[in-house]
Amino acid sequence: MSNISAILPLKIRGRHYADNIGRCDILFSSLRHFSSPKMFARFVLVVPHDELDDVKKYAKAWSDFPIEIVDESLHFSIFSEFSRRHQIRNWHRQQIIKLYAPALIETEYFIVFDPDCFATHKFNIDTIIIDGKALTHYQPRTAEPSFWRASAELLQLDPHLERNGLWWTPAILSRTLCLNLHGRLEELYQTDWRRVLLSHYTIDWTEYTLYWLNAEREGLLDQYHTSARSGEKTLHATESVWFKDSMKDWNAAHHFAMESDGLFAVVQSNTYISPQTVAEKLSPYFPISLQPYQRHAALGLRTAELYSAIVRRGLKGLRRMCGR
Repeated sequence: MSNISAILPLKIRGRHYADNIGRCDILFSSLRHFSSPKMFARFVLVVPHDELDDVKKYAKAWSDFPIEIVDESLHFSIFSEFSRRHQIRNWHRQQIIKLYAPALIETEYFIVFDPDCFATHKFNIDTIIIDGKALTHYQPRTAEPSFWRASAELLQLDPHLERNGLWWTPAILSRTLCLNLHGRLEELYQTDWRRVLLSHYTIDWTEYTLYWLNAEREGLLDQYHTSARSGEKTLHATESVWFKDSMKDWNAAHHFAMESDGLFAVVQSNTYISPQTVAEKLSPYFPISLQPYQRHAALGLRTAELYSAIVRRGLKGLRRMCGR
């Protein structure tokens, strides 16, 4: 296989998203240093319509990659059917975009990125596609049992919490297995797969647990996914920064050392750790260029997102009380 595609849902306005341009600068700086822009057949950024012009301006800094900026409104008019703010979770919106990737790419495999991840070691296509299979980072399903249960409920399957499963972004997915998942959801619910997921916004399904459970049901996991070979690196570093308090003691040097075991790490965006702070930690290990950007984190946006989260939490509680 000569190349791979990538997809990155991108928002730059809102509570968790105001610094995403800076985070993307770090991501692309790391990919530029540890891989090659030529490795990617297509690098798709899916952007809300009202953020499109701003993203096009900032994306010029990443133009050595085969960037394609996709207007979300042209592919996801179905989002408008769920017009109440609490019905469209930005978290779920991004996951639906990731599962939609087969409509936007042509390669069998694609890497899913979020702005808050970055590469830590050299890799190429042969590093991440092994004997025609996607390099996969496995974790026990008991690490996040609620997500596996929710997705299993949606697919009418046993979650098999005693098994391992696919871990979080970055991840490498198969175009074929995504399309199979779309078909299965439509078969079960007799409507567009995106509508199925959107209408179940009160349960915590995730894109990866849905994808994995359905591929497991079809007996196709071993055909498309594989773990790292002995002595080779897996996708994820042992420790990323998931909580703000962890940043102070986070040992960046460990993740860039030859003996470390992961190709990527994450400083999670909802920690609100600034890209400038992250860049300061990482700049000894690869060159980082942060462009100036305007932050859009108005109080109104934050208030609306918090309101939506509270309403959904209430609906989830009601659902549990009713035994559904």
